[in-house]
Amino acid sequence: MKKVYAVLFISFWIGCNSCKQFTSYELPSNTIHKVSIKGNKILSLEDIKANINGLKESNKSFLFIRLNSFLAKKRISKDSIGQKQSTLQFFKRVPIRLDTNEIQNNLSSLRTYYRKQGFLDAKISYQILNSENKRQVEFQITEGNQSIFSTKDSLIIDNPQLAISSNYFLKNLSIIKKGSPLSIELINQQKTLISNYFRNQGYFYFTPDVVGIHINDLSDTTFNQINLIYKIPSLTYLTNESRRYDRIFRFGQLKLDETTLNQSDDSNTWVKKSINSNQIKRIINFKEGDVYSLDKVNQSLLNIYATDQFKTVNLTFDTTATKVFPKIELVKNNKYTFSSELGGSVFRGIPGPFLTNSFKIRQVFSYLDYLDFTGRIGFEAQTGFINTETTRKNLELNLSSTLNLPSLFIPRSLDAWKRSLTASQTQIGLGYDYIDRPEYNRTNFKLFQRYNWRKSSTQYFQLSLVDLNLLNTYYPSSPTSAAFIAYLEELRLKGNNLYRSFNPSFVSSINFQYNYRSFLPSNTLKTGESFLINLESGGTSLNLLGSKKISFIETIFGSTQDIQFYRYLRMNVDYRKYILVGKRLKSQLAFKFNTGLAYAYGAENNYQLPYEKNFFIGGPSSLRAWKPRRLGPGGYNTTNNLIEQPGSMIIESSIEYRFPIIQFLGKINGAIFVDAGNIWNIDHGQSNTVGNFNTKTFLDEIAVGTGFGIRWDFDFFLLRLDLASKVINPANATNEKWVLTKTTWSNGENPIEFNIGIGYPF
Repeated sequence: MKKVYAVLFISFWIGCNSCKQFTSYELPSNTIHKVSIKGNKILSLEDIKANINGLKESNKSFLFIRLNSFLAKKRISKDSIGQKQSTLQFFKRVPIRLDTNEIQNNLSSLRTYYRKQGFLDAKISYQILNSENKRQVEFQITEGNQSIFSTKDSLIIDNPQLAISSNYFLKNLSIIKKGSPLSIELINQQKTLISNYFRNQGYFYFTPDVVGIHINDLSDTTFNQINLIYKIPSLTYLTNESRRYDRIFRFGQLKLDETTLNQSDDSNTWVKKSINSNQIKRIINFKEGDVYSLDKVNQSLLNIYATDQFKTVNLTFDTTATKVFPKIELVKNNKYTFSSELGGSVFRGIPGPFLTNSFKIRQVFSYLDYLDFTGRIGFEAQTGFINTETTRKNLELNLSSTLNLPSLFIPRSLDAWKRSLTASQTQIGLGYDYIDRPEYNRTNFKLFQRYNWRKSSTQYFQLSLVDLNLLNTYYPSSPTSAAFIAYLEELRLKGNNLYRSFNPSFVSSINFQYNYRSFLPSNTLKTGESFLINLESGGTSLNLLGSKKISFIETIFGSTQDIQFYRYLRMNVDYRKYILVGKRLKSQLAFKFNTGLAYAYGAENNYQLPYEKNFFIGGPSSLRAWKPRRLGPGGYNTTNNLIEQPGSMIIESSIEYRFPIIQFLGKINGAIFVDAGNIWNIDHGQSNTVGNFNTKTFLDEIAVGTGFGIRWDFDFFLLRLDLASKVINPANATNEKWVLTKTTWSNGENPIEFNIGIGYPF
């Protein structure tokens, strides 16, 4: 106990001594207390500071400037070279000293930045203020008008053929649009696009330096509308280069070199050797004699990287008078690779950890293939299938083995079409899924084949000709399982055939997916759009059989229950649009529309869909005012909301306004949203089927919810909290559907739903 008192006494004495030193410390007389920027209306303060190094840090510290200066002095006094690191990063910043040369540099950078953003007549000055012995630097900005492009441009081009192509580019492919704000960055992007356009036509030496883009200062002396002058070649190009920019080149003979570790001894030296791989040549999109194309070169490099066989891929060219000879140098990856990922989620305060392991073997059957073994085990927290008020950890186990081949294995007559594709791949795989829930245990053995390819950097395709699934459900001896079976039987007596989805099943399908995305997914708010269409035909081959069943599959199950063989058609379309809004384009308006239709045409199975092929609605990434998968179908009132509600048709839409709030250990953004939609069943002429779609009544069955949310963006992941309330509840009577005024925090007819998730909902 005496030791504890001694430690406390010493700590108290050190604290008092430090406080005494701090209270007697005086700031250097030339310390700047604050740097401020005033007068900016269109360009935000955050953008200005982010683009001007001298203004990124000012003396508006997290804590007092005096404390920062005091601790900085103590660090220097204890470290002769003044480089001792601060233990607490909040106190690391060293206050800025008054330096007129540095202020002039910042002033010059501010003026340059404003000119690059199109403010050609902006007036910027500064003043040094002294108030109560505190020095402040204040930059005053008068932005003026932001110049815009008129697109009434002039061309000065020596080569007539280049002039014709340039005119075509400016009319059809230019990114500079009439009325858009002047931007030097946009002009530089235009130069790069013009260069790539000509390099795709064989002009190997046509670099961005060849293109000169100048502002025509004679057409409008007020600089309100900017005309450009395109000069090819630019004024500086011919002084540095011989005239080769307007010469067309063709591809010469390809040379391949491979670098590997020496396996013959323990020297661990790298060995380079020339190779002649027909597999690599087949995934290269150009051949000897073709006109040089930058896009074909880039596509070929992506194809090689997509095989996952090489650590680095380096491409160089040797040139003659008319040809470019490509040389590709490859550094091989390790034959065996193991990776492991540990993660988790939180639902209603219950953690759901998962572990994923992957083992990869390269060059199993050929030079470019690889075999991937993946295993995942997770305990995901979910609401009970019967009782949504209870939450349990459900075990999920996934095992798969996939053989990845580096091309599309299709008829040779389509080889010319294959050359226009990027990162094409054939996959053949086996898988096993196991789900352990209190209500049931479910297994799925699957065999699949897929073709994957890209038409461009924004278009993705997938075609699966074989997708076979053997599903089975086991019911443990427990009250929860018995209640679930009883509920399925209750539904059956009412005409609902949901119970069939939990019988032993064989599901075979052919599916095609097209995905367009104009941007790379990230947490950054940006303008863009995406479009997804998924087409699927299930049980197609069963149409050729009179019994619509496969006898040996029934033998495999050996079950006393009916084996379900499904025949169905399914389509799903998803469109999303993102628009930056606001005076400074820091907010975003996000829109989603999702619709789908699944039609079961197998009368032998009472027109029932496989459970996994149904549509569901409600939850954190759907209609957030309803519990996951609990809304619908149609105006069906579940009374106790016990079970997930499947449907054969879905219409779903959301609109969300996202806006910045504050910076604190990341970006904290807000959101206001409205969700609408529902699911329905398809009428097959059966009686007592609930929630059937009807063109006359479906508008009255659209559910609407609204709410607000917080998004905490840590760059590497985004944490989301949404609070949602029902506005229109289609399960209520006609004159009682409006329920927004009945919103409560917990119990009641319309309690607020709390949704926690990772990433944006869409």
